[in-house]
Amino acid sequence: MAPSENQPTISRFFAVKNRSSPKPPSPSPLPSPPPAIVKSDQKQEPKTKKRTSAEDPPKPKKAKKFTPFETQLLELTETHPDKLLLIQKGNKFNAFGEYGRKVSKILNMKLVQDKNDTRFDHCIFPDISLHVHLQRILNHGYKVGIVRQIESAIVSEVEQSKKASDIMKRELTAVYTKATYFGEEQIEGNGRLIGESENSDYVVCIYEFGHDEFALAAVQPSTGEIVYDCFRDNLSRQELETRLSYLPPLEIIVITETNEISSHTSRAIKFSNSALKINHQVNDASQIDGLEDYHIINYPESIQRCLSSLINYFQEFNLENMFSIPDNFRPFKESRFMIIPAPTLQALEIFTNSSDNTKNGTLVSLLDHSRTLFGGRLFRKWISRPLIDLEEIKDRQQAIADLSSNFSHLVDSVSTFLTKVKHFDLEHMLMKVHYSSTSLQFNRISRKQVYLLLSHFDDLTKLIRQFEKSIESSTFKSKVLNNVFDELMEISKTQVIEELLMKINISFYDCKEGVEQKKAFFKRDTSELIEKEYENIAQVENSLDEELKKMQKELGNSKLRYVTVNNDSYLIEIRNDKKTKPPPSNYIKINATKSVGRYRTKEVSDLYKLKKYHEEMLIQKCDDEFQKFIQDINSKYAFFNKIVTSLSVFDCLLSLCATSSRNNYTSPQLSSDPMIKVTNARHPIIEQLRPNYVSNNINIEYNQNRVLIITGPNMGGKSSYVKMVALFTIMTQIGSYLPCDMAEMGIFDSIFIRMGASDNILKGTSTFMMEMMECRDIISRLTNRSLVILDEIGRGTGTVDGIALAYSILKYLIEVESKPLLLFITHYPSIHVLEHEHPGEVANYHMGYEEIHQSGEFPEIIFLYNLCKGVVNNSYGLNVAKLAGIPKEIISNAYKLSEELKLEVESNDCLKLIEVIRKVLKNELSIDTLYKYLS
Repeated sequence: MAPSENQPTISRFFAVKNRSSPKPPSPSPLPSPPPAIVKSDQKQEPKTKKRTSAEDPPKPKKAKKFTPFETQLLELTETHPDKLLLIQKGNKFNAFGEYGRKVSKILNMKLVQDKNDTRFDHCIFPDISLHVHLQRILNHGYKVGIVRQIESAIVSEVEQSKKASDIMKRELTAVYTKATYFGEEQIEGNGRLIGESENSDYVVCIYEFGHDEFALAAVQPSTGEIVYDCFRDNLSRQELETRLSYLPPLEIIVITETNEISSHTSRAIKFSNSALKINHQVNDASQIDGLEDYHIINYPESIQRCLSSLINYFQEFNLENMFSIPDNFRPFKESRFMIIPAPTLQALEIFTNSSDNTKNGTLVSLLDHSRTLFGGRLFRKWISRPLIDLEEIKDRQQAIADLSSNFSHLVDSVSTFLTKVKHFDLEHMLMKVHYSSTSLQFNRISRKQVYLLLSHFDDLTKLIRQFEKSIESSTFKSKVLNNVFDELMEISKTQVIEELLMKINISFYDCKEGVEQKKAFFKRDTSELIEKEYENIAQVENSLDEELKKMQKELGNSKLRYVTVNNDSYLIEIRNDKKTKPPPSNYIKINATKSVGRYRTKEVSDLYKLKKYHEEMLIQKCDDEFQKFIQDINSKYAFFNKIVTSLSVFDCLLSLCATSSRNNYTSPQLSSDPMIKVTNARHPIIEQLRPNYVSNNINIEYNQNRVLIITGPNMGGKSSYVKMVALFTIMTQIGSYLPCDMAEMGIFDSIFIRMGASDNILKGTSTFMMEMMECRDIISRLTNRSLVILDEIGRGTGTVDGIALAYSILKYLIEVESKPLLLFITHYPSIHVLEHEHPGEVANYHMGYEEIHQSGEFPEIIFLYNLCKGVVNNSYGLNVAKLAGIPKEIISNAYKLSEELKLEVESNDCLKLIEVIRKVLKNELSIDTLYKYLS
């Protein structure tokens, strides 16, 4: 998206004009250049001309006369004021005026200044490097228009009697932003892998209406995926934040009923991506009209509003036809899947490591062994949307078992095929065919990419045919695995791909880019129009040969031949010496050296122009035929998309199989009851970093140990333990095996985690406010199949309020009707009394450790990292301070003060106990009161 800052120095021709007029108005004459700067030591009187009489008016200043190219440039910039234009001139691209100065800074290139008019200052770079420089400009947030020379001088001259000196016609041929550029301007074989998709982010439209109601539509331009949703959200905007975590936006549009976006919404958007520039629109219901062709009329009106805004937005990039494919649409929420909230995604580091913002140490880095770009894209969706249907999870587990125990030639061959196409994003390439089907001018896919797409599909169908009997007699028990091969088998029985490939001349692939590839792409008998132009060229060449014979006779030189010099063809050379007879007067000298002159006759010149004309027409016919070919492929889009979908699913299953085949990974038994019972569980990510990671048991059931209160020393492994429980839940519902000896897992519909202590400056909230808001969101969305993890609730405020809130929140979650499974980490050991109030349902645990006492010093701690029954009253924070390198003197003083405070507390407790016993003995209190106090 273009930067929002104003550009005060740019001339008035950049102002937005009425675009409804068919032709932009001619630019106004330029003002006279400013007077020259005079040095301080020079005296210069203003020059005034005396009038001869009062009636003689002063002569008007002469307006600057523009060159044809300058006039064309001003018309282009006036017509497209919102775009940074890169204008082709010969084999170079130029950026002019204010944008030229910006491009010069971005690319660190020289700015060529026009001393008379800054509008013609320009930055130049060769067309071969357009892709590289374009990417750098787009990364700075600009909307870039590519203006190309769209006509051939020879065609214009032959067809329209246009002079060769007239200006070349130029038009806007492509518009790009960072989100909508797929590398189309890259010359293949120049450093980029053909078919590689570089962009997987989204363009998101949010419609905020009412107090807390939202509609959302998000588009992934590289694949055409369209996600939609309606939802309610409170002031924390956690629901919006969750959706933006799943659909990371590169560009965003916000529609509101008023002229302002609510501060809560804008903060949530900036929190998802602080570099985002928000395109704000005020709701206009009329924009929904006239969009019946895009299959959106059956959606709620609020979603239609978002979709219509996106359609209008993408029309400028010629990408709006993605909305014409019904299968591209899917809801954000589906009953089959769990949606993991944004705080949970962040706390568990599912996709991004919070410490270095990379994939290192994330769940996706552990599980994703996909071989292809399109398979990896689907697998990340599997991870972020765990299944909640028991039978579907079992079927994925069965697929892993089938692939692990029956790795047949069929499976091995298709796996090898996936590895072969790992750099070719077939899903993205197929979508580029769809985009290119509407206009050759905005073609987004090359001939090489089309051929590779078809040839890879052809290789797959031939491979599947070889295993027809194996597929028909398949021993796979998994439905999803059988569906993959049945779908591929059905597709392989058709002749669709072979019929398309029959039109292509495979030898074109060895030709150089550009004209030669265009001419060689199709077989000669594919198109009558192409063949006709070849015949025209052959006729002209025969005529040229006849003219050569005439010149041989006229000049008396039977060895005379045509020569080509600097790509200028059909020249004859005549020596410049006294012995050689000069050519007749009808011979036109083209160029010369000291020794020879080079000539053409008028007849040869006319024939040469005619040959170049037919060669240009041949290229046009080849382009027209290629456009028809693209449209033919696109008409079978659903057919090809089934292949990509089947391959993606198979790739994901192979990825799960690779993870599950690790040593000591076990298939969990699935239960319809919410429970987690695991023997010798190992943290799946930490285990990869520390192979000697201490294993632990997990025992949480709905009717027993439903709530675990976990205490223990700092750095003792509490957070790692509860994260392991959540990761096991997600891995189970993806279908993966688990790193443990035995597991019995229930199915959960949600995982809520409140963990860590951090403020949020972008949202304007403090540490404690963030803590309380996240607790409120969890409480409001609980079900009896929720897994809830709360870490150190109350830490963000004073001790008294912190203990009171922690106790009250925990008590509420124990007694609430929905009764989630809960893991509650705390440094407030007094909360342990809830175990006695809810025996069997609540259990106290702590992380194991050993104390090493030294005389006169505080004890050192050895962490055992095993979960033990009971409560720990000391957090051993001084030990952590020592590990952090706090000076020994400070720690010793802190230890003395800690012991004094502990003694004072214990003395007060003894006095209180004595008082309680005294009152019991006097029958002022019951014996039960004493038991409760002692507990």
